[in-house]
Amino acid sequence: MPVFNGGDEIVDNVGVIQRAVAEGLRAEDLEVIVVSDGSMDDTAERLLEARADLRIRLIHYDRNLGKGYAVKLGALAARGDWIALVDADLDLDPAAIPAYVDLARREGLDFAIGSKRHPDSVVDYPPSRRVASWCYQQLNRALFGLDVRDTQVGLKVFSRDVVQEVMPLLLVKQFAFDLELLAVATALGRGRIRELPVRLDYRYSGSSLGSAAVVRALVDTAAVFYRLRILRTYQRKRQLLGSRQLPPLETLPLVSLVGDPAAVDLLDYPCLEVAAGGSREEAARAATGEVLAVLAPGARPAGNWVSASIPYLFEEDVAAVVCPTLTPHGVPLRQGVAAAVLESRLGAGSRRIRYLPGNVRTLGDHEAASVVVRRAEYLEALERGIAGDRLVAWLAGRGKRTIYTPDSSVSLLPPPLVRPHLAATAAYARTRGAVARASRGASLSGSTAMSVGPAAGAVAGALLLLAGGRGHRAGSLLVLAYAAMLAISGLHAAVRFRSPTVGLLQPPAVIATHAAYLSGFLRGLLGPSSPPGG
Repeated sequence: MPVFNGGDEIVDNVGVIQRAVAEGLRAEDLEVIVVSDGSMDDTAERLLEARADLRIRLIHYDRNLGKGYAVKLGALAARGDWIALVDADLDLDPAAIPAYVDLARREGLDFAIGSKRHPDSVVDYPPSRRVASWCYQQLNRALFGLDVRDTQVGLKVFSRDVVQEVMPLLLVKQFAFDLELLAVATALGRGRIRELPVRLDYRYSGSSLGSAAVVRALVDTAAVFYRLRILRTYQRKRQLLGSRQLPPLETLPLVSLVGDPAAVDLLDYPCLEVAAGGSREEAARAATGEVLAVLAPGARPAGNWVSASIPYLFEEDVAAVVCPTLTPHGVPLRQGVAAAVLESRLGAGSRRIRYLPGNVRTLGDHEAASVVVRRAEYLEALERGIAGDRLVAWLAGRGKRTIYTPDSSVSLLPPPLVRPHLAATAAYARTRGAVARASRGASLSGSTAMSVGPAAGAVAGALLLLAGGRGHRAGSLLVLAYAAMLAISGLHAAVRFRSPTVGLLQPPAVIATHAAYLSGFLRGLLGPSSPPGG
């Protein structure tokens, strides 16, 4: 059950859904997972308090990332042979789920999905939404050839095979997630779908879609088509990732939490201990788990931080797992502007995956203040004086992989503007420059170019303008292009952070960030050589 700002009724709603589903299943066959998608009210606190009584698993993280992201995290955490998705607002009758599961099992389906357009459905929702839904489904039929009349109903049942083979590939975080799930699954051979009737009592509050959400859904739909039909992104990603298998509960390793002991109450992992010790180094040495969950000071983990990382460590050459560090809601202005820079493609470049979920990948260089890591590797790094910002490079130098997963996160305030942010930028750029020198440029990527290219182009344009002559027009174009990129980035920041002030301050902060990055990168590129990781 994905939920955002569930309000006073969230605990009661979860109880109603749980009882309705349990009536058609044996109690031992039911697992309930509630995903709080960055709720800014007291939804997470209410559910934590009621967790034992409701017998639910709770995954909460401190940044609203979208319903699609929440569904993906919940499905990947689920352990059942069949996974049901249902909205928590009670618009849809959850009592249909046992019948969906029974039919899907008997007929060997990949999906049993609710449809407002099924002739036996009982629906009550506005005519405007009926028209919009019909138009959207016609678009999907034309683009993807889906023989489905309604992709968007928040009542679906799908098989464990879909979770293992399809879910890790998905990228949409907002409302077009349902379409992406069905379209990609069908393209990859998991397209046995049956539409079933639903009972929908639209409440006219809380779940309405604004024009901005509709536009975003259309943009995401076009992006799914481009990735699936043109770039074949999902097919290539499937070859890279294979099928994700959750290890059996009895084989899960003991994980020792190094950091804030209060975080243990947030984590949805059954084999967890708090490592005692005065310092992080002392706690790591005193830990008894074969895996350490090292949490940065002040960081707050998502509920699935450990459980989403452990499956990767079942591969022998994987030593550590890192994830994005999100900026929580309601931060002070200086840190909000810094976050807007770090989350922009223009201002953050290769650092962006640290602050917004990207793609699963193997890393050779990454800051690892918060990391799930094999204890033996971490202790050896401590003995050699390897700090968090050098751990990943040191592991790579020893032939050990570090996996970046976007399917979890920790939240932490970024260094504020101005000096702390610029100092952190310069330090990161200096490391990237040194790695680029050591690898003779092999480490440079398109995302790195986004940090260097625009600023370098603007500097070149300014020099051409100063020189005058024939280069004046080219210089003007370079400077204007940079200004346009800054304006677009600022507008995007204002929308993302819902703050015109953040949008106005972000462009000059990007300029200062670019200056710090260029300076640090050149220092690292031209400085004395040293092996990666020390």
